[in-house]
Amino acid sequence: MRHHHSFIRSLVCCLAACLVAVGCSSVRNLQRDYPVVPKGEYVLPVIETTDIHGTLVNTSTGTNHYRLAYIADKANDIRGRGKDYDTRRLLLLDGGDIYQGTVLSNLRRGQPLYVALDKMDYDAVALGNHEFDWGFETMVDDDATLLGYEQDGTYNANEIPVLCANLYRHGKRTHTTRDYIILDKAAVNADGYLVNVRIGVIGMAHYKATSMFAHQFINKGYDVRIDYAPINALADSLERSGSCDATVLLIHGAADVAAQELGQQSVIDLVLGGHSHMNQCDTTAWGLPYVQAKAYGQSFSYAELVFTVDAAGKLAFSHAGNCSNPEVDAKRDTHTHPDENAEDLDADILALSDNAIQHVKPMLEKVIGHINVDLVRNYNNIDDSLALRGSGGRASTMGNWMSDLMRRIGHADIGFVNNGGVRTSFPLNGAPTRNITVSNIYEMFPFDNLVYVYELTYADLLTLLEYSMTKSGAMLLSRMTGIDCYLTVNDDESYTLRSLVKDGQTIYADGQWTDDWSGRTVKVAVSQFVATSDRVDKATNMHNPLLNWNSTPRLKSKDSVDNESAVRILTEEAERNNGLITVDTAPHFIVAQ
Repeated sequence: MRHHHSFIRSLVCCLAACLVAVGCSSVRNLQRDYPVVPKGEYVLPVIETTDIHGTLVNTSTGTNHYRLAYIADKANDIRGRGKDYDTRRLLLLDGGDIYQGTVLSNLRRGQPLYVALDKMDYDAVALGNHEFDWGFETMVDDDATLLGYEQDGTYNANEIPVLCANLYRHGKRTHTTRDYIILDKAAVNADGYLVNVRIGVIGMAHYKATSMFAHQFINKGYDVRIDYAPINALADSLERSGSCDATVLLIHGAADVAAQELGQQSVIDLVLGGHSHMNQCDTTAWGLPYVQAKAYGQSFSYAELVFTVDAAGKLAFSHAGNCSNPEVDAKRDTHTHPDENAEDLDADILALSDNAIQHVKPMLEKVIGHINVDLVRNYNNIDDSLALRGSGGRASTMGNWMSDLMRRIGHADIGFVNNGGVRTSFPLNGAPTRNITVSNIYEMFPFDNLVYVYELTYADLLTLLEYSMTKSGAMLLSRMTGIDCYLTVNDDESYTLRSLVKDGQTIYADGQWTDDWSGRTVKVAVSQFVATSDRVDKATNMHNPLLNWNSTPRLKSKDSVDNESAVRILTEEAERNNGLITVDTAPHFIVAQ
């Protein structure tokens, strides 16, 4: 007897009879052109994952959590097993940001993920912004499908289409994504009858170039045009022509925003979103349902497309509904011995996951040294006793550590990282120390960023810091070590710079420099993302000054890769300090009293 947990219980509550019938060999298949078919309601289940970010397996907690193997098993609860397996019974989609984020995926440029999605028979994927991190043109086949791969001496073509109707390159729609796909599926009724349905899935992206690496996106001629009118027109054309019975928007963008932007006139029947890393499940005021799951395989989205067949055998779409975001059960996605949770984990994806773990096991296990301070992403995300108080929310131990590593890699005086670049935490969880592994460093620096090093005057540094005081600039230059910057917080959440203190000496205060400090030189190190991204502040019209300096002698070097350089520097530090890796716990953006 299979031990169903809460998701399966809720899923089969409304589909119990039909799932029983689908699971046996006596399922009756009906063609849409039969003169008479059983009238009634037919249901096609939908599952969407999104923002997996390389989390085939979560290896960060000390116990492996096989999230995709768990989700694959739930998909197969619907599709059937063995000779009864039928991909037509489920619409399985992903909302983008598939690869970047874990050492299992990063070291092999996403290969374990696109193999897993192929093995799971995904129907289509949306194009996430992080698909550009390593060069989108290297992550997609020329026919706008996921990359093929070799396994056991055999080449496997990966036919999963990549959908994005609003991606342009050099002003033209690129051929490396498709606008939409029409999928032949089978909806099932309570007596187990299947009726063929055609589902149109339209892909779209809703993100700005500022969320991408400029050298991989803007500099290569890519452009995302956020306009919902062509999407609505395409959906209307597909349905009016009879090409599909229902239309789904698969978007790498927040589902609620997309549903509202489509408007009341849209014929789209269901919106599946992503990008914002949060569960959403609701309906617009005019009845358009939308749903999206959390990131890293922590949950997945479920919905149903409902059709009716009348007494004359005519098929019609009824509605989309029964939306939910089932959590991946952290007690049932582990596999520490052969029998543990075997009934909740797909065997093929489990084996693929273990193979990926074995491939990076030396890095997962290689200890560089240890820390004795909680490394946390946000300044107060564990408890108030660990807060770096007085920073106005601009200091965290992880942000300090990463900024300091920028500084040390670049042999610089000052280091910066952006808020979005601080993507993980390494808390002690009550222990006195915690080991830091090579894998942790690649988790912390997943993008293979180059480190840009500038030689500036302190007057130049002041310009950079004044940009960092704006609401837009604060997103790029939010974490810093090497100098103390005192500021006040304004009502509009921007900041005003008051003074600069270097090694205990005030060198600038209220518009005045001390002695000749404005003309002295200082070395500043930042990540490639910070160095090449521009966020124009609406209130001040200020641009990122680094962009202009990139083509001047101020830029001294950009030849060190952040993760591999950090491993080297920390290894050397640990060897000097009996294994201890030090962490700066003082805020360096400081709210003036």
